[in-house]
Amino acid sequence: MHKNADLNCLVTRRSEKDKPMTNMPKLQARRHKRLAMVFVAAAVTALPLAAQAQRKSPLADAPAVRKKFELRATRLEVGAGMGSTINQDYFHSIFFDLRIGFHLLDSLAISGFGDFAVANVETTFQSNVVNSLYDTPMAGHPASEPTRADAERSMQKIKGMYGVQLEWAPFAGKYSLFGKLFAHYDFYLLGGLGLINVEPADPNIAACASTNQATGPSRYYCGVTGTKVGGTFGVGFHSYFNHWLALNVELRDILAKLNPSGRDTDGNLSATTDDLTWTHTISVGAQLVFYLPATPGISP
Repeated sequence: MHKNADLNCLVTRRSEKDKPMTNMPKLQARRHKRLAMVFVAAAVTALPLAAQAQRKSPLADAPAVRKKFELRATRLEVGAGMGSTINQDYFHSIFFDLRIGFHLLDSLAISGFGDFAVANVETTFQSNVVNSLYDTPMAGHPASEPTRADAERSMQKIKGMYGVQLEWAPFAGKYSLFGKLFAHYDFYLLGGLGLINVEPADPNIAACASTNQATGPSRYYCGVTGTKVGGTFGVGFHSYFNHWLALNVELRDILAKLNPSGRDTDGNLSATTDDLTWTHTISVGAQLVFYLPATPGISP
């Protein structure tokens, strides 16, 4: 009896030990089933996505904004206003401004401007310089030191500024004030050819030349006169009141060879054209501009 019991126990232990071996096919079958379900789910998800990717969106190649008012493209712009220089040493020039331009595209235009001086206002710097000088030559002072009258005579005034420029408007949109007033706007960069016409405060003094044969105090100054050629660059913006009327504001710099004081600046004790240097003339102006035709185009 004891022997049979021991055999039964041995058989039972071996059969329990061998159970994992007998369950291997079932475990593999379950794993295969799970993998199959994953593949099926992936296929069910991927097929519609692939089909959707092959289908072209109805918005493909469509413009970002439809039915947009093209306030600039192929329109003529004409305007007038006022302006002033803001960095002059001796005289601030006040201008009457005229402007005309044609917008080749909604973002590209070519324009011309004319700023005609109506007044030249003495600056504080000029007053400080003149008040630091003597009315008559002083003994012991350098011969090149001017009197008040001589210093004022050669100081440069601007008669007008003119130019032709390209304008590129990379930014345009619409803004609101207090959530009630809405207006279109654009910002643009400008660059082109600039001309500046100048004369001395006393137009009767000798004009600057390549040499100066004068003797006495007049050897140390000369009159910078005529039109100087240079370049113009700056920024501007439009703010539209409606489809045919806008406010245009520009900040412009004209770079040309000038001598604002009309004095000997290179230290060779003779005022000539060699004393002219590249000088920045910065101005700001505002004009009311009108557009023709009065009705703008509308994008698709």
